[in-house]
Amino acid sequence: MINQVSIIQEISDINKAIGAPDLTAPISEILNSKEKTVYLSVLGQFKSGKSSLINSIIGESILPVGVVPVTAIVTRLIFGYEPGLIIRYINGKESHFDISELPAYVTEKLNPENVKEVAQAIVEHPSLEPFKNISLVDTPGLGSLYRHNDEAAKQWLPFTGMAIVTISAERPLSEEDITLLKGIVQYCPETALIITKADLFGDSEMMEIKDYISGSLKKINAGGIQLFEYSVNNQQKYREALIRNLILPLNNNSSNKIKQIVRHKTQNLMEQSISYAGLALQSAAKREKEKDSVNKILEDIRNNRHHHEREMLLSGSAFKDKVRSKLEKVVLPYLSGIRESIIIQFKTDFQDWKGSLYNVSRHYEYWLNIHIGEEIKRMNDDCFNSVIQIVRETAGYYQYSALQFRQRLDDKLSEVFGVRLPSAYWQIDFTGIDRPDINIYRTFDSHIDSLLFFLPINWFRNIFYRHYINQIPFETEKNLHRYISALTGKLIKTIDAIHEQALLYISNEIRNIENILQRPDTSYRTIQYYLERLENIKKKENAD
Repeated sequence: MINQVSIIQEISDINKAIGAPDLTAPISEILNSKEKTVYLSVLGQFKSGKSSLINSIIGESILPVGVVPVTAIVTRLIFGYEPGLIIRYINGKESHFDISELPAYVTEKLNPENVKEVAQAIVEHPSLEPFKNISLVDTPGLGSLYRHNDEAAKQWLPFTGMAIVTISAERPLSEEDITLLKGIVQYCPETALIITKADLFGDSEMMEIKDYISGSLKKINAGGIQLFEYSVNNQQKYREALIRNLILPLNNNSSNKIKQIVRHKTQNLMEQSISYAGLALQSAAKREKEKDSVNKILEDIRNNRHHHEREMLLSGSAFKDKVRSKLEKVVLPYLSGIRESIIIQFKTDFQDWKGSLYNVSRHYEYWLNIHIGEEIKRMNDDCFNSVIQIVRETAGYYQYSALQFRQRLDDKLSEVFGVRLPSAYWQIDFTGIDRPDINIYRTFDSHIDSLLFFLPINWFRNIFYRHYINQIPFETEKNLHRYISALTGKLIKTIDAIHEQALLYISNEIRNIENILQRPDTSYRTIQYYLERLENIKKKENAD
């Protein structure tokens, strides 16, 4: 390992010298970690069952389920003799808490927009004793390890040793899943794909789903990925198969697995470093021959960036302008059904209400709040995938647009220097949105409350029966529009965050290229030596 450390350090020094980004941090962390555990990351799209799967593996309900952890806080679970929670902050400090405090740091409701500046949550628990050599990693968002001031958003995937990807049997292998798997193959030597909700299909149907997935994986040169089934129903059966065939072999052979992971990541690192060194070499050659040519290329790249960012801004505004109308098309068709359901229930329940009009009115408000809330929650469960799809369409545009910019940048550099950028994985970090609250206005204005206090309901039952029943359509429609308004605000805020991610990605790519092309203090001969050294290291690694 000492030799490996020196190789990684040399590659890091070369990258710094030529102005290339520091790509060695993930491998250095693996080599220098005191834990010597394999990072087994559970990845997948929003609400694909990642947290539930981890809870099932360890046999404890530790990770929050049923809430949306949209702060993209990575949570690692490791063995500990006593249960405990370590919160690492962006500023480098640590705090220790009871495990019950975990949702306060990793969920949007209790830590909105990561106001607590959490970098990572680490859970220690004795339930992981059978897997002492594994660190299970829950990644609410695919993108960020953490965001630190003006630094680039660091992605967790390069730090991952082995990966589990969860997909639903209801929608096997979307384009997003394919993109993720391509990135994982680049960074991880081994991957397992877990098909969730397997209990919804019979044996023959699951066989068809597996055959479809296997065929799709072969098309992206990922045919070696292991397939497993999982369901929250009959967990024990699926859990035992997963632990026996994946988790325990990884745990028991962790030392060799770490060597395999380091080797895989080093090969990928060298390929990227060689590409950047080749670009630096050609830039130095052109700079020596044509003094102003590199500056003109940089100016062209910057102008193209401004044009591209303006195009994204206009497209983003158009997406946001259409959010409410799209939500109305999804939500308002439920109005009549919700209204009728509540009215039918009211006609039954009202007959048992007794007491003063004041007390009955307060009871009615409480009753209506509960029933509208229940109906909207049911509607929410039924249509929320359609709501999320609005954001996914926008995220898809931004991801495509940002990657198209990189492709045009790559084409420009190839045209001028004859060198291609290294392959890179990037995906929009979207983990979902939390759901809005339900609220009911009071049935009567406060100035007549005193008149109602002493009046018995039986004197005016028919009158107030009509009044109450007439309130239901108004309250139902009002709350659906309130729901739409709340979701509109959340979706617009999410679109703005996605837009910022795309801008950051473009900014980082430009900065990487600028650092390489604007390196006047490194001569052609020096860079040529660095490039030859990298290629020699690669040959030696491949020969070992």
